[in-house]
Amino acid sequence: MEDGRIRDERITASSFWTPSDDPSSDSHAPHRARLNIQGYSEGWRYANPWIQVDFVGTVTITGLITQGRGDSSLWVTEYQVTYSDDGQSWNNVTDAYGTPIKFPGNKDKNTLVTTRLPFALRTRILRIHPTKWHWGCSMRFEVIGCY
Repeated sequence: MEDGRIRDERITASSFWTPSDDPSSDSHAPHRARLNIQGYSEGWRYANPWIQVDFVGTVTITGLITQGRGDSSLWVTEYQVTYSDDGQSWNNVTDAYGTPIKFPGNKDKNTLVTTRLPFALRTRILRIHPTKWHWGCSMRFEVIGCY
């Protein structure tokens, strides 16, 4: 994602925050979630959220790298992951007992946290569901795998 091979329109979210003084702004839009992105705002942001990447075709995903919002004290501290081949039917990434895994997120706004999935996913769409955050839900991320 960081290198731009995945186009902005392929990164979508449940919603995103818009400043009250500029309701047409996309400064917190999903495409702002790219790892190490710079400038205002350094990260996607909103509450009760999810953010996803549609790879258009089937890819193999083995992990994620997450990062907080670089220009503010906002970051995701815990999240879950779902995946889908059609955008309609979703599967949770689970442990050996079938329980959805809560992955550890970040502890600050810039440190990279690498998480390996318990198994390689073969999927078209990957969705991240933040479940806990510091001050506000905002993040940047990279997908590890073969595209």
